Amino acid sequence: MDAVTQIIEVGDMRLEVAPQNGGSIVSWRRGDQMLMQGRPTEAHLACFAMVPYCNRIARGRFSFQGRSVVLSPNFPSEENTIHGIAWQAAWQVTSKTADELSLSYNHDAVASAASGWPWTFRAEQTFKLTEDELVIDLKVTNTSAQTMPAGLGLHPFFPAPDQTILTSQFSHTLQVDDHWIPMVQRPMTAGEDPFGNLPVGREDIDNIFLGRLVEPTLQWQNQPWKLRLSASNSLPHTVIYAPQAGAFVCIEPISHLPNILNASTALKGLQSAQMKVLEQGESLAGSAGFLTLKNEAL
Repeated sequence: MDAVTQIIEVGDMRLEVAPQNGGSIVSWRRGDQMLMQGRPTEAHLACFAMVPYCNRIARGRFSFQGRSVVLSPNFPSEENTIHGIAWQAAWQVTSKTADELSLSYNHDAVASAASGWPWTFRAEQTFKLTEDELVIDLKVTNTSAQTMPAGLGLHPFFPAPDQTILTSQFSHTLQVDDHWIPMVQRPMTAGEDPFGNLPVGREDIDNIFLGRLVEPTLQWQNQPWKLRLSASNSLPHTVIYAPQAGAFVCIEPISHLPNILNASTALKGLQSAQMKVLEQGESLAGSAGFLTLKNEAL
């Protein structure tokens, strides 16, 4: 197990990663501007991989191909299991260069017994820095003999002080119940923005969006850089989480809808909503890019 954080730097970009703490990003900055930063209570979790499922599974229970699965609770005060397994596990460094860091996590039989996820798998992530962008590649491979449902996602935390603006457009949003489990989808009108042009933190938002029409862009007041987010076609959906006055916003590219294994018939009919079904040795991969751009509104 790696006992220290790993750092890669390119130009004025600096990325710090904690392999032993979920393979998570501790911080990412460009010059003096912080671009990813964990909450004070979880300082090491500035961004983490969601593997082998994204967001919530209702009450940690589901059935798959006639098999009943009961997952171990993994987050205090949540009755649902959340964010997969790998974010709470130790990852190993597999390679490192001046501008790239690769990690892996093997979910073996011991980990399966502890988590309740009955399949074994291997997860991999690679962080790449250029002069102006961070790119994260993810992959999960089924190493068990049985067919496995699989999903991928990223859960980054961005600072959102006063007057932080997030602009984005999507084709649909999902209405959720009191436990944040998606129930039905609702079309969004042309040009509709989740924040309605209000600064981040003016109201609570924790919702799932489908069909990116405009790539999410974060703009900070009195900072030199703004940030544009992109994701591969294998990560077609987006969760946006910004509690009122929380001073942060999460913009999470995900491969499938939360709780899709227990979802209503209406949501199960959405082809892009599904988890990938992997046979032994098969993989699911995805990537996300975080591009820094000059902030014109200083």
